[in-house]
Amino acid sequence: MKWRFKREIFPLIVFALFIILSLLFYSGLPDIVPSHFSLEGRPDKFMPKLHLMLIFLSFTAGIYLILTFIPFIDPFWTKIQNKYDLFLLFRDFVLLIFLFIYISALISAKKGILDTHVLGIGFGLLFILIGNYLPKLPRNWFFGIRVPWTLSSEVVWKKTHIVGGWLFVIAGIFFIILSLLKIHLSTIFLVTLAPVVFYAGFLYPFYLYRKLQREEKAREPEL
Repeated sequence: MKWRFKREIFPLIVFALFIILSLLFYSGLPDIVPSHFSLEGRPDKFMPKLHLMLIFLSFTAGIYLILTFIPFIDPFWTKIQNKYDLFLLFRDFVLLIFLFIYISALISAKKGILDTHVLGIGFGLLFILIGNYLPKLPRNWFFGIRVPWTLSSEVVWKKTHIVGGWLFVIAGIFFIILSLLKIHLSTIFLVTLAPVVFYAGFLYPFYLYRKLQREEKAREPEL
């Protein structure tokens, strides 16, 4: 797989924004800033501002490296390498949400409180983006809905990701609506994402796999 510069333009922009935002916010922040917030948006852990910025940047760089190169060691690599750009698109979605969280963290460090509703809108947009591309994702070991039944069957993988894609989009829309209505973030996760993960990540692929097994057994000739 040849390295192409245009594939890395978005990550380079993200890292540039990390650095620019850090420089812009650094002087305006106190020496010790919140590093963790409760679900109500109140700070409950603190650290030096430079440490916070370096941790965010280092963690994002690590995620970039992992998501960029991990498809190369996938057992299905020979089958999925023509879809490598799609895997990089998912990588870029993750980098985008990390940038969004970093911006929220900087603003919250300055204000002393985290606006969890804005964070909820960001997560909702991420779920919509992911949902739109899930059905196009080929069977692999590192991205998508990776449970025993999807990894064992191409049919189960495809059908699960079509259904999962729609459910993620719907969950994302509800996430945004409920965030705008100022519903508690933990409640939003419980009523939107939890049912989607349970149905698309367990119930539906399990049902589909067992159904296919019964159909294959029924087609077997009797001896």
